[in-house]
Amino acid sequence: MKTNFLFLFFVSLHSFCFGQIMPMGFTQQIVTPPSDRFFHAYRPKLKLLDDTLYVCSNTGIYRKNLRQNTDWELYAFDNIPIIEFCKERNNLLAISPGTKDGTDSLMFLSEDNGRTFKNYTSSHFFEEGNYNYPHRIIQNPQNPNSLLLYHSCYGLSKSENFGNSWQNLNDRSGMQNWLASFHPLDTTTIFYTGETAYLAGFIYKSIDNGLTWSQYIHPGGDNCIHHIAFHPTDPHILVYSGELTMGKSTDKGETWAVTDLYDTGMYFYKVLFDENNPANLYASGVNRKFLHDNEIILVYRSTDVGNSWHLAYSENLNMDCGGVLDMVKYENKLIFYTYNCGLFELDLNTIPLSIRTIDNKEDISIYPNPVQNTLYFNTEANIERIEIIDAMGRVIQKTIVLGNEKTVDVSKLNNGIYFAFFHAKGQKITKKIFINN
Repeated sequence: MKTNFLFLFFVSLHSFCFGQIMPMGFTQQIVTPPSDRFFHAYRPKLKLLDDTLYVCSNTGIYRKNLRQNTDWELYAFDNIPIIEFCKERNNLLAISPGTKDGTDSLMFLSEDNGRTFKNYTSSHFFEEGNYNYPHRIIQNPQNPNSLLLYHSCYGLSKSENFGNSWQNLNDRSGMQNWLASFHPLDTTTIFYTGETAYLAGFIYKSIDNGLTWSQYIHPGGDNCIHHIAFHPTDPHILVYSGELTMGKSTDKGETWAVTDLYDTGMYFYKVLFDENNPANLYASGVNRKFLHDNEIILVYRSTDVGNSWHLAYSENLNMDCGGVLDMVKYENKLIFYTYNCGLFELDLNTIPLSIRTIDNKEDISIYPNPVQNTLYFNTEANIERIEIIDAMGRVIQKTIVLGNEKTVDVSKLNNGIYFAFFHAKGQKITKKIFINN
């Protein structure tokens, strides 16, 4: 396999360090597809198979053995923008953005483990109009020849022969189209998600292999649903991530309890269960509402199976990474695929486990907000110190709390949005504050 050195940048960690988040030696801008490709959101995916990490990119698929820490190598589909792929022995089937008019190749097949490939787009996807764009191709974990393909024009289609022929399951799609998935513990149950033209997040669900469908619409509107994480052992527990919100189901997706995370400003693109401790979940994405800063990676965590969430870690990379597009967990590390700067990893051992979780209940009240000079707070927790963090993730002010003091002097802060971290013994409570001097 040859290595494409135009897009691989190996970083010396002795001279270039990002705190706890470390670069993985692969950097490529992915936010903008090549100009001759169909104009649509381009969201390439990561795939972790055993110890090998595969990276779909706008110049093909790259791979690296994480356990052996091998160099990155170009694996398949040289110079073809790839969104996602499926693998069965030496056969690879990948989806691509196609061309601007949607009349060119959307799928590529390799039958020799990536060495050569050919256009393998079924005529099924060109039968109506020219709005042709595939978003996801997903493999049945119990039958590798059974595939799902999520398409802008045709909704969800299924193949039982590794893409040789396709049957439409549901022709409904959205303005945004994100997840398609078999339930890994019951593959007769299928989900796909996105956002309607009316800006309402949706989940389509079938419990009979796609013969019939039910639809869930996120309450409140304007909240695209991006991803669903499946509990590794309990088929009834699911957690979805979306715009400014997370949702949890304990009845296999029939009903959902929604956690409003508007104050975080986060569009959560990916949520993952910790397979070794399923009480823990991790979520990341990009802050679209408040920070508007593309240099910060933020990781949110739940320690109670998705009932509540807190900011577990944030770090300013001092480069325009664009936020986290995709994320996988390998052993005890989170691996982030960013829009503009490639791959980074975070060792979860560096995240303290004793941080207090915050749900929709008020653990602490602050006032006034916006504030000019003095911020007051009220809580039953024994607050020891307070840190004020700016939108760049920098610690701007530290305050030691003496006795029963319940005030913070913020008169020296510039106008803007900040985060106040209230530290107690074994706890951290975060509040967003607005300075308006």
